[in-house]
Amino acid sequence: MKTRFSHKEVEKNRNEIASEIVNLSATLNLPKGTEAFISDIHGESDRFSHIMRSGAGNISKKVEELFTGRLTKSNQKKLACLIYYPSEVLKNVQNKLTDKPDLEQWQMDTFNNLIEMLRYMANKYPKKLVKESVQPKFWEIIENLLMIDTSYNSKQLYCQGLLGSIVKLGLADDFIIALCHAIQRMAIERIHILGDIYGRGLHPDRVIAYLSDHWQNFDIQWGNHDILWMGSMAGSKLCMLNLIRICARYHNLKLLNEAYDIDLTSIVKFARHSYRPLPNFEPKVDNVEEIPKEELVTDNCVQQAATIMQFKLEGQAIKRRPEFEMDDRLFLDKLSQSKRTIEIGGVKYNITNGCFQMVNPANPYQISHPEQVVLIDLINQFINSSKLNEHMWFMFDHGSMYLKHNGNLLFHGCVPVDEQGNFIKWEIDSRKYSGRDLFDYFTSVLRDAMRHPTTGDCFNSDVLWYLWSGKDSPLFGKDKMTTFERYFIDDADLQKESLNPFYKLCDKKWFVERIKDEFDLEEDSRIVIGRTPEVKAKSPLSKGKIIFVNGGRPKIQNEGGFTLLYNSFGMQIVKLSPFISLNDAVFSAEIATQRKTIERFDEQKMVTDTDFGDKIKQRIEDLCAELKD
Repeated sequence: MKTRFSHKEVEKNRNEIASEIVNLSATLNLPKGTEAFISDIHGESDRFSHIMRSGAGNISKKVEELFTGRLTKSNQKKLACLIYYPSEVLKNVQNKLTDKPDLEQWQMDTFNNLIEMLRYMANKYPKKLVKESVQPKFWEIIENLLMIDTSYNSKQLYCQGLLGSIVKLGLADDFIIALCHAIQRMAIERIHILGDIYGRGLHPDRVIAYLSDHWQNFDIQWGNHDILWMGSMAGSKLCMLNLIRICARYHNLKLLNEAYDIDLTSIVKFARHSYRPLPNFEPKVDNVEEIPKEELVTDNCVQQAATIMQFKLEGQAIKRRPEFEMDDRLFLDKLSQSKRTIEIGGVKYNITNGCFQMVNPANPYQISHPEQVVLIDLINQFINSSKLNEHMWFMFDHGSMYLKHNGNLLFHGCVPVDEQGNFIKWEIDSRKYSGRDLFDYFTSVLRDAMRHPTTGDCFNSDVLWYLWSGKDSPLFGKDKMTTFERYFIDDADLQKESLNPFYKLCDKKWFVERIKDEFDLEEDSRIVIGRTPEVKAKSPLSKGKIIFVNGGRPKIQNEGGFTLLYNSFGMQIVKLSPFISLNDAVFSAEIATQRKTIERFDEQKMVTDTDFGDKIKQRIEDLCAELKD
């Protein structure tokens, strides 16, 4: 039965459609929003939060643009710090300004500066998006303040009356915090995280929570550390052992228990019983606070236990998968009878601080019964952890191996090639994958593994481990991971890990064009890559329009790394200051130590020039069709 609408209802509906078309059409003519690109967060949640609060340096730049000549450099810095950390700065101000009239005058001045800053930031956004950035309880007040032209005396008095009432009602702090958070949200339109949310740092879970709670427009390109965590949830014991080893190495086993309810009792008991502390397994920690000796001993022994089980399972996987071509990673069967020397490539090397008591010379890659008990207990916990499942599916649903966005290509690592720049072919089941197809293939394997987790030694689990450290893994980008050599052999040449030829070829224009053709990119497209290798750490821009970013790292050779800002006027590389501590960051606005414009557009880019603009155009087309019906 057809639903009948009255003439007034039909006309109302048509007016609503027409109104939406008008608003969407106007949005197309607004300036393109700012995109920020960061990578290698490695669980450093305070560092990540600092970058996000500062708009990756964009807010301090806007403060400078707006207030130069009106505020001193010192006061510009104070305003930027307030916007980044309003709650912390307000406490400091209240401790200093104990005289009520002085505090109220500071609040009124701050209101005016923040409202002007918000108005400046909101210029490129439609009203709907501005409203979404503001706390609902303050929207009506802020909407009025944004629209007021204070050049008229009556309007100025009205504005001051509003702000004065906020002070009298005791809402000044809440109002300032709301303004600061709104400015933070509008500083960046979209965030691109180019790999390794997870890794060595203490709180990757807080990074996930921050993204979930504060941002809508973001995407993630997975890094090899992220794959370890997703692979562990999918049942890969090899991924799990690497993950536990790294947590123990960086004194971060608490993360597994406190954030993801993983009970480590079984491995702790086994490790403390089977191993003794060794100097080459001492945890790598910042000497910020004193760590109880018992915790350091546990880290040391758990690291050893996970390492030996890892080497055993790696050996099994390498033998199962000859197509991985990783026989050079087999070591346990090359140990001498005494386990004090090892022969590699016909050369005998001394073992430094070996811990091979659980290795059976007759069958070196066999997992012992006590180890098997530990593995079964742990992997079942990883698969069944509700919080880990929630976070890993968040990573998968918002992530990809690569992304094409607004004409640019984003990924973590490299596109594996040989010395001549030819895409390396990865052969599985008589089919060869290379370039873009290789990325797509690995995505399908990860999807299948996460949908069908299993603790058995299956193909999916082996491939996910390969993505972590395989010689042709696009997420790893090196010929080998020399974990064994770095732990046990004092020889720099053996410990060396060589980069894939991709990194030295990316300065060649012909090679960059080959990558662009492979991913169907336009001539003026940029390629933005996370996980900057050491050779590119001080030169983030290649000669062939490839940009390397690493701004999420806490410290890189006492520097803060690089991030990229892409706004309507062009692209700018931002060199970040090193992150010392949260307390230092609260009162230091120097997030960006250097800026370099790498491209300035002849014409300002508008929303109509973006992927979002294409979606708006399609929506307008659909609405117009409705009007014609």
